[in-house]
Amino acid sequence: MLDVRKLLLLREVEARGSIAGAALALNYTRSAVSQHLSALEAETGVPLLDRTNGRATLTAVGKLLVGHGELILSQLEAAESQLQEHSGQVYGDLRIGVPFHEGPAMLVPTLVAMRREHSTLRITLHDTRGTEARQAVRLNQLDMVVAARYRQVPEPDVPGLSEKPFASDRIRLAVPPEHELAGTGPRELADFADEPWILDEDSALGRLTLHACHGAGFTPDAVAATDDMQVVLGLVSHGWGVALVPDLVPDRPGCPVARIDLTGTVLTRELSLVVRTGTVDCPSIAALLAAVRRDTGG
Repeated sequence: MLDVRKLLLLREVEARGSIAGAALALNYTRSAVSQHLSALEAETGVPLLDRTNGRATLTAVGKLLVGHGELILSQLEAAESQLQEHSGQVYGDLRIGVPFHEGPAMLVPTLVAMRREHSTLRITLHDTRGTEARQAVRLNQLDMVVAARYRQVPEPDVPGLSEKPFASDRIRLAVPPEHELAGTGPRELADFADEPWILDEDSALGRLTLHACHGAGFTPDAVAATDDMQVVLGLVSHGWGVALVPDLVPDRPGCPVARIDLTGTVLTRELSLVVRTGTVDCPSIAALLAAVRRDTGG
């Protein structure tokens, strides 16, 4: 019978892109990970890693085994969740990832109420954003994260995860308050083709910005790259450039900006709570999902 712990190691190599990365993430030595994976290959009788060119990447069979491993791990977590469900209590530790530039305003009141209602539930918050947030849940580094999706630039699903939508907001253009078009009503994105732009091309919002600008007939001149929205708002306020900003991102104190509605295609962001599929019925997670949907109307 296959060793689940070795399947976990194989999944870490797939997620981290190397044996060294997996060893670092799991606090193992590189040689220990390599030995365990060699033993797994001996058990299966087929090569799971391609070790040519000084790197270790998964073979097609290795990727197939990772997929089966995801299902096995999900079933094990589902079994644990059902056992906890029979206790009739909400307890344990919950590690929740939120983008600190906006997540606390959305979730903290609900989380505070959860702690008051369930004294044996311990909640810790971790600053997360972007695609790394989903991977952190998948790899059991976190139990739940707030993650965003943009319809115009779809992202591939991450295996083993369940996403529960709870809010959506419109995206508008943030400009300095003294900008000549501030307060003039809805504008076309093409009106800002000659402006300097603040965007991170590696983030989902950055990819949406590029997609929208290209659709408007121009390539934005990126003069700053960051996905920290409070930094973005500070740069916009000081006149460094303009940026697309979701409405739920709060203003930065002392850094005023003007937000301009855009005509044409409506740009929106959808926010979800992301958990591992096997933990959806875990009492603490189920209770928190229900509380967030109740409090946000999601």
